[in-house]
Amino acid sequence: MNKFQRILLFLFLVLAGIGMEFELGSLSQQEFSQVAGRDLVLNLLVLAVIVVPLYLFIKRLAKRFEVPLLVLWATMFGGAFVAGWLSFSGNSLIDHFNSHLIQDVSTFNKWTDALTAPFAEEFFKALVAFWILLILGRKDLKSILIAGFGSGLGFQIIEDLGYVARQTRSGDISAVTEAVNRISGGLASHAVYTAVVSVGAFLILSQCTKQKEKLFGLWCVVSTVANHFLWNSPFYETDHRVNILVGLLFAFQVGTFIEVVLFAHKNPNLNLLKKN
Repeated sequence: MNKFQRILLFLFLVLAGIGMEFELGSLSQQEFSQVAGRDLVLNLLVLAVIVVPLYLFIKRLAKRFEVPLLVLWATMFGGAFVAGWLSFSGNSLIDHFNSHLIQDVSTFNKWTDALTAPFAEEFFKALVAFWILLILGRKDLKSILIAGFGSGLGFQIIEDLGYVARQTRSGDISAVTEAVNRISGGLASHAVYTAVVSVGAFLILSQCTKQKEKLFGLWCVVSTVANHFLWNSPFYETDHRVNILVGLLFAFQVGTFIEVVLFAHKNPNLNLLKKN
């Protein structure tokens, strides 16, 4: 590990230390009754229905691509405790600017999630993926795919934990409802988002990609941000049980992820930089 990598590691650990206190410290300060505490554990087990299969899938894919599990574990940790609080800060900053541009309170409240999360969250989750690979000295496509998925999965886990914990503590309705809601959108969510965005950014920035591959990378980034935007927008909300938009968003995102995996399978050792 050279001096630059050691500096990156130190900065990463500083941000992770802040994130652990931000995410877990605030959670530990919340007051849960004995019953609510038991409910929280139950709801986390419900969330495992989506988290465990996603982890097992990416672990197997990492093994197939011969990517060290350290890449997956480090990016999951970074997604949870670095990308998490940085995204929160980014969302808050964008919200501050938007509040001056959108004067109508009702319109602002309806669109605030769509105008913040797709931009701040996707940037910081992908940043963590690239950051870890720089520390570990890996510059190949298969590694960025695993790193992106890991970062998104770590972010997804800590976000789900926060949502369910707040719902459990409020006690207005059963937090199982929130847990099931998180599961319903869990497959085409942050893990898949970040895997696609990270690979897209890799293809755009790589010195070894052709024009067609760079256009595919651009599609990966733009389509995912647009997907996230629509998912958080008022268009997503409907009183009907059959939501065509949800089906389209799911199909486009999962379909793009499948194309990304197939591309990585064909070009696993595609490098970010040209070899001298």
